Amino acid sequence: MKKIGLTTLARQRDAGTLSVRTGFHCPANGLWRPEDGDAEPVFIFEGSLMPASGGIGTVWHLVQEPQR
Repeated sequence: MKKIGLTTLARQRDAGTLSVRTGFHCPANGLWRPEDGDAEPVFIFEGSLMPASGGIGTVWHLVQEPQR
């Protein structure tokens, strides 16, 4: 599993946005929605590769992190 840089992740969380492109490793567990917004959110585990949406690469945005 790929190690994810915590500095970049913390900076994105502080800015209120967390996004990642198809083919990159997921930086955090949670519900992710593709940029086009047409598809339902998908739960993706941290470290997993971000999938394509409808067979097309996209940018995914974190909708909701799991409650701790």
